[in-house]
Amino acid sequence: MNNIDEVSSRMLQEVCDNIKTAIEQGRTDIIKSVLEACEGDDIEPNLRKENVLNNPLLEDGTFLYMATKMNQGDVVRTLLSCGADPGVQNSKGLNAIDVATSEQMRLIYIEELLRATANSEVGRVCQLIAAGININSWDSEESKNTPLHWAACYGNKDIVTCLIDRGADVNAMNSCGATALHDAVLRGDKDIVEELMQGGANPLIQAMKGKFGGKTPLDLASQKPEILALVKRFTSFSPSVNGHQDISTLVHQLQHSSSVTSGGSYDRGERVRSVSVESFSSGGRGEMLQHRDGSTVSVHGHGFPSERKQSSRSSNTIVFSSQASLLDLSPRIDQAIENLVRTHVSTPVRPLVTHSSLHLLWPQPRRIVELEGPPFVPQKELHISIIQSPVSIHRILDIWDVCRPTLIALGFDVKIGDVQPSCGRWSESQVECIVNEDLFSYKDSYQIHINSDRARIGAGSLCGLHYALCTFTQLLRLSVAGPGNSVLVPVLIQDHPAMRHRAVLLDISPRGRVPTLDFLFHMINLWSSMKVSHLHLYTQLLPSSEWQLCFTRSEVVSIDRYCQDRFIDLLPVLDVDTHVSYEDLTDMWPAFQEILASFPNLRYVHIGPKLCSLLVRPEEIDEVDGVSSDSCQYASLQELWHHLSLPPNITLMLCSNRIQQHRVQFFPSNVLFVQYGFQADYDFLEWTQDFHQQGTMTCLCPGTASWNSLAGCPEASICNIYHAVQAVGEQGSLGVIVAHWSGSYHLTPHPFSWPGFVVGSGLSWNPETHLDSLHNSLGDLLNTHIFLDSENVIGRVIIELGYAETYALRSCRGQDQSDLSDLPAQDGSALYKLLTDPDNVNLENLTVDMFGRVTKHIKKCQNNLFRAKVQCLFGEMVIQELQLATDLMLTACRIGRTLIGVGTNPNSNMGLAVINLGVCNLPPTFRTDIANKLLAHIEQYKGTWLQRHLPAGLQTSLLVLTSALHRFVPDESQGT
Repeated sequence: MNNIDEVSSRMLQEVCDNIKTAIEQGRTDIIKSVLEACEGDDIEPNLRKENVLNNPLLEDGTFLYMATKMNQGDVVRTLLSCGADPGVQNSKGLNAIDVATSEQMRLIYIEELLRATANSEVGRVCQLIAAGININSWDSEESKNTPLHWAACYGNKDIVTCLIDRGADVNAMNSCGATALHDAVLRGDKDIVEELMQGGANPLIQAMKGKFGGKTPLDLASQKPEILALVKRFTSFSPSVNGHQDISTLVHQLQHSSSVTSGGSYDRGERVRSVSVESFSSGGRGEMLQHRDGSTVSVHGHGFPSERKQSSRSSNTIVFSSQASLLDLSPRIDQAIENLVRTHVSTPVRPLVTHSSLHLLWPQPRRIVELEGPPFVPQKELHISIIQSPVSIHRILDIWDVCRPTLIALGFDVKIGDVQPSCGRWSESQVECIVNEDLFSYKDSYQIHINSDRARIGAGSLCGLHYALCTFTQLLRLSVAGPGNSVLVPVLIQDHPAMRHRAVLLDISPRGRVPTLDFLFHMINLWSSMKVSHLHLYTQLLPSSEWQLCFTRSEVVSIDRYCQDRFIDLLPVLDVDTHVSYEDLTDMWPAFQEILASFPNLRYVHIGPKLCSLLVRPEEIDEVDGVSSDSCQYASLQELWHHLSLPPNITLMLCSNRIQQHRVQFFPSNVLFVQYGFQADYDFLEWTQDFHQQGTMTCLCPGTASWNSLAGCPEASICNIYHAVQAVGEQGSLGVIVAHWSGSYHLTPHPFSWPGFVVGSGLSWNPETHLDSLHNSLGDLLNTHIFLDSENVIGRVIIELGYAETYALRSCRGQDQSDLSDLPAQDGSALYKLLTDPDNVNLENLTVDMFGRVTKHIKKCQNNLFRAKVQCLFGEMVIQELQLATDLMLTACRIGRTLIGVGTNPNSNMGLAVINLGVCNLPPTFRTDIANKLLAHIEQYKGTWLQRHLPAGLQTSLLVLTSALHRFVPDESQGT
């Protein structure tokens, strides 16, 4: 027997040594193999996995304690997944939770608690809570969902009971202000609702934003009789009238119910938590772990712990970085949303849509009603039955023909099935189509009704039919399970545009980043699919009477025809180079006239900022010979009409920014003012107020914020466009024009403009779209509708790179990370200037640590690009452009980091902490290395440019990179 015990002890020691060595080396595969060998009924009791895992076999304690103390994250995950108990104490009374001091470790343990909660593993949850994990911990600072929120979403009654019995705050609110009761009521889970109500849940807590924005659990329950009955059961009510309780009475009684909270009466002002996002530069999120003695350890940005006693009313939390982000950075747009909310810019509550295939329709339809019944399975050949109406059947088929390439790409084809009389008849066709303006309240309205048998598509106009087919193809794409294999849920969609002018402005100045004709057609297809109504082609002309557009006359006609087929009106934006004077215009009028003559369907002529400023001259403001300034301006516009040979039915669009400086008060009625404003916090309401008081119509022009940078500034674009859309709604403006400029040297590739285009098209169609839901789904929208990335990578990378560049810009300025002022930077972002003009970058607020974090951020994005599976046209070129953008950003970070290293002031108490000593004082080896990098970037830049852009602007664009190259080449190696 003793021999058997010795053998068993030796085997146990060997197992311990193997696992200990594997922990030290981070070898999770060895740990799994050893533990698997310890499973089975024929194994000695002391060698079984449970004994090995959950006994303090080491001097310090358990293997989990050792791995946690060594910060071996993967090993800790492996041990927890194998069933390791973090509550097992060593000889000093400490367990694994007590040594989980790093953010990585805290994240792993809270993830295990949430996983067990979601899987309703009651025993495991109790074990983890007993080990010392705070039951009211948050999953992340961004969402602030507690385990009870997770239980209400994924768990069952037993797990909810377990959490409440152990002290879970039943009225804890997440960052949107929603409680667990919101989720339980939405699910219609009577058992969980009953358990929460019995535990003191308050059905009157109103969510601040998100899918429950503006709603209480009582609001959600009002449409669910059984759930509403539970609310009545746990609250004192007066007798109902005819068996029904009046909702207002119910609310009144709930507000005075002392049983709502454990503390008596409910004070909403005391409970509501304001949304906040920690500064990216803080490096910490104030995480806390609760110990068994009631104290908490708060670990701040750089790991300095501070002990403090737990207040009786405090709610201790464990907070971790958002898993929604690819990086260790908080998304800045969250703060932008909070700023909008604080300035009382709000969005109305939208009806809840539960089916996932309807969540990413874009623009969001104004009304979606989910219907009961089995799904609709379309055949690969979509047979269309057209109902006769005043609209020509051939015109209707033309709309379907334009849609055909997209349907074919999805595995479907369109076939004419039959034609029905106006009164209709039974048809075997799966798709029924009618265009009849008498059926709709708005001209361009449409309706899609899908049941188990067929899809009925109706529209008030041919344009409305085009919009309907855009939505229909999106439904097919979002529900596709393979080529030609889609299952559509029964649904009723009723929709129409909120604004008449939903436009994009594309800078095609001859020396800019001008797309090739094929690439422009591709962009037009995408804008059309997002229901854009107008395309403004902007160009700057030089003093000449020659043809100066980058496209030929015949190409302009082709572009116009292509746009007309997709219900986009094409119009020119005429402007002049900054060096053009008023006297030069005399020679330029023929060139303007020739350009206008090339646009066959001209309804608007848009006059750009510089040309408009020449026409509104300061010397005409004062009275001249008794003639008022208003008369002068009127005469100036008549002169413009005459010189451009404009017919009387043309609407002239003038840049109002210059005009408002001179307080001109009279213009012809057929003039539309365009207010340009591209900053995140630009107040369109203030700047256009005078025009509207004068009865003049305006159109607002925000921007994509993707110029003078390397990766754009998505949060500035979103906030800028959102402010414009809100102003349109308040003032009744014509609409929104989302502008994309080439910027200085045109270094920013077109993919970074798409967040702005997507946001602009969606909000101008449906201003009631929730801004926070837009933020959460923007990456998915880009991947689904623009880049067709099945791995859902490209859109997210574009946004994340923009966050990184914006963070670096704010850091350079010493600006708070929630500050929206002066975004985007008019003179270029910090990384852009480090690449193009590093000697003039202020380094005072920059640190090596900041550049290290941004570099890590960019590299993660770069690595994720290899996973992308882009199926759109020019998809490979998109990836190449993004790879080049990341390379340029990394080079800029290297330059900045090295400048700081060389210029650090050891006597910073006597002056600046960092001095920019310039490129000439950098080590020659570093300069040579950067020069070689830039040389490679230049060659790559040429290749990506010429793949889908006209060569005319390439040399101007390369000038900035070649200048940077020469700046870094050491003097002795420049040669000739």
